[in-house]
Order: sequence, then structure tokens, then C-alpha cells
Amino acid sequence: MKKITLLFLLMSILAFGQKLKRPAMGFYFSPEVSAGFNLSNIIKSNRDKETDPNYIYNNNYPNDFSYGVSAVAGYNFIPNLALGGGLKYTYTADNFHTFYAVIQPKILFNLDDDPYFVDLTYGFQLNDSAVNNADFWGVKAGTLLSFSKRLSQQAGFYLEGQQLGNTGVVFVGAFYGITLFSNKNYNKYGKDTD
Repeated sequence: MKKITLLFLLMSILAFGQKLKRPAMGFYFSPEVSAGFNLSNIIKSNRDKETDPNYIYNNNYPNDFSYGVSAVAGYNFIPNLALGGGLKYTYTADNFHTFYAVIQPKILFNLDDDPYFVDLTYGFQLNDSAVNNADFWGVKAGTLLSFSKRLSQQAGFYLEGQQLGNTGVVFVGAFYGITLFSNKNYNKYGKDTD
């Protein structure tokens, strides 16, 4: 009898949990813009920059300010996990126009009508620039703000470490973009009212 009661209790919890779960987005496409500050330059004094051979001889030391654009497409196969990939362009200094291929797992949290997310990002350089074989690791945290049946806005903050030749830099900043998705019932504007 205890086993049957326990089984019934577990099935009730799972069934109740399923009703509260957000559906998956399905396929999604997310273009965005980002801008940030170079924490490495804030920490490093001007004297250090003047004695850095990369700065003196190449005049290619990363700026205090950086910007970029990216586009990621992926699939949200279970409500709290998605996997995407795409392209990213960043500008960090003169001649540092870097195009990256990006791999981006996304973790979604269902705290209210508009979910929060954390993106873990890895990118590797595709083009020739002032440096070759550059790569980066990053983490983004933000929210998806419902806009229409198949569209949400996304905004938040990021922390990103880039390896540009012999120079490692860390950027912190903000991003804004949109997310188009295939499941029309994903957000509050698309929920069926039947």
C-alpha cells in the first residue's frame, strides 16, 4: 500500500509539474548587438601599457571600449536547455576586426512569464586580422521579454575573455537583441486560450 501511495504521489507531482512547465521554443534565431569595456585596461596602468611590446611595436593594444554583432541559430529541445551556433564580429582595436564561429548552449529558467537565461559561449576565429587563432569564452545572463507570438526581445549583461595573439583581455558589457522562434505557443502572447 505504501508503494502504491508513493507511486501515486510521484505521478501527481510530475503531472502537476508538467502543467506549469514552459514549452520549448523549437527552432530559434537570435541576432544581437553588444558593447562593453575592457576590464584588462582598467586594471592595467598606462605605464604597463607603455612598456608592453605589443602596444609599442604593433600599436594594436585592445581599446578600452569594444562592440560587436552576432547571430545564433539553434534548437530548444527541452524546456530548460537549448543548443545553438552562429557567427560573431567584434571590434577591439585598429585592425582587430575579428569574425568568430560560435557554439552556444543556453540554459533557461522559468521564474515568471518571461524566462531568464544564461548562455555559455565559445568562439574561434575564422578570418585573418592583426592576430590569427584568436578565441574567446563568455557567459551571458539576461531575460527574454515577450513581444509577439513568435518574437521576444532579449537583453542582459555579459563577461567575455578573449585571447588575441599574446594578449589576453576581459570585457564586461551589455547586449540587446531579438529572438524569433518556431513554437507560436512559447510565450504569453501565443498561449492558446481554449
